[in-house]
Amino acid sequence: MQQSLGHRPTTATAVIGLLLIAVGAVALVVRELVGVNFFASIGPWGWPFFVIVPGVVLLGLALVPAPPRGVGFAIAGAIVTTVGGILLYQSQTEHWNSWAYAWALIPASAGVAMVLYGLLTGTRGLLASGLWLAGIAAVMFAAGAWFFEGLFAGDDRSIDLGNWWPVGVMVIGALVVVRAVMPRGSAAPSTTPSSTTNAATTEPGQPAPS
Repeated sequence: MQQSLGHRPTTATAVIGLLLIAVGAVALVVRELVGVNFFASIGPWGWPFFVIVPGVVLLGLALVPAPPRGVGFAIAGAIVTTVGGILLYQSQTEHWNSWAYAWALIPASAGVAMVLYGLLTGTRGLLASGLWLAGIAAVMFAAGAWFFEGLFAGDDRSIDLGNWWPVGVMVIGALVVVRAVMPRGSAAPSTTPSSTTNAATTEPGQPAPS
C-alpha cells in the first residue's frame, strides 16, 4: 500500500516530463521540417501566450491522476489560462484599467474548473462548491464592470443594466443545477426506542408489556 501511494507522485512527475519532451520535440520537428516557427507565429499576439500555454498543459494534466486527485491541476490550469487570457486581451486593447474588476474572473475560472472536473469524473461534491464560487465571482465581476466602466467612468460610458439579463439567467440556471445535483437525504425508517427496548428485555414465556 505504501509503495502504491509513493508511486503516484513519481508517475505524475514522469508524465509532466514526458509531455514537456513531446512538446519540445514537436516544436523542433515542425520548425526544421515544415519551416513553421511557433514564436514567430505568436509574435504579433504577444507574450501572454507564454502564460496561456502552461495553463492549457495543466488542464490536460488534470485528466492524468485518478479522480479526484487531478482537481488541483484543473484549478491551477484554469487560473493560469484565465490570467493569460486577460493579459492577452489587455495587451491587444491596452485596456489595462480593466484589472480593477477583471480579477474576479480568476476565482470564477476556478469554480468553472471544479464544475467541469466534477462532471467529467463524476465527483458530485465539487459541483455545488464550484457553482457557488463561479456564481459569486461572476456577480462581483458584473458589479465591478458596471461601476468602473459605468458610474466611475461617467455617463458617456454608462452600461445599460438591461444588457446584463443573460447574467441573471445564468445565475438562476446555476441555482437550478445545484438543486438538481445536491444529494437528497433519504428518510430512515422510524423505530420506537421504547418498544425495541421492551422487546429486548422481555424474558421468554412472559407477555410483552402493552
